Amino acid sequence: MAVEALECPTMLENGFGEHNIQGIGDKHIPLIHNVMNTDLVVAISDRATDDLDVMFNSEAGRAYLAERKGLDPALVDALAHFGFSAIANVLAAIKTARLLDLGPEDAVITVATDGGDLYPSERAKTLATRYGGDFDSASAAEVYGTHLGSITTEDMIECTHRDRTRIFNLGYYTWVEQQGTPFELFEQRRSQEFWRGLRRYVGVWDEMITEFNDRILGGSANS
Repeated sequence: MAVEALECPTMLENGFGEHNIQGIGDKHIPLIHNVMNTDLVVAISDRATDDLDVMFNSEAGRAYLAERKGLDPALVDALAHFGFSAIANVLAAIKTARLLDLGPEDAVITVATDGGDLYPSERAKTLATRYGGDFDSASAAEVYGTHLGSITTEDMIECTHRDRTRIFNLGYYTWVEQQGTPFELFEQRRSQEFWRGLRRYVGVWDEMITEFNDRILGGSANS
């Protein structure tokens, strides 16, 4: 499953518009996206991620989820850690479960790719512009009903081979013509053998990530 912003539907509509789900690229297909192994493309509105971010980080929003909807308070508290992309991924997982008619014995695994502490200024802007600085229980009920209580299977596709090929080909201009990626390397990414071959580098990448984090944290501690 691949997720994108509804306001800039690159995989669905070949790319146009702007959005506020920060961290998701605009109008290009990432070189590290295994397009030919993507079964679903799901678009999520930045209105949903903005509004739910406010809900998950407000007393009225958390109280509504716990008291009116019966969610475990520990789960409600954890939602404050979700950033815009994480919220988008969760909504896309719900849409996927509905499209595939999954039940309580099935599972969809997604990734919380960013944290809510990255967006205090965006949260303040949404609170001020959409809710007049006051997010109350009525606001919480409206946000829940709009973005969680009525999730549909609109704005998503089950990819055929032709869909995958179309999406894959969108990357040619960015990576070959603009960035100078060798055409042969670009084309190799159509094959699942290429992607399976990358697994041998996982240990190396983990070590590089650990070294980078240690270097950054060490620099912060000494500054």
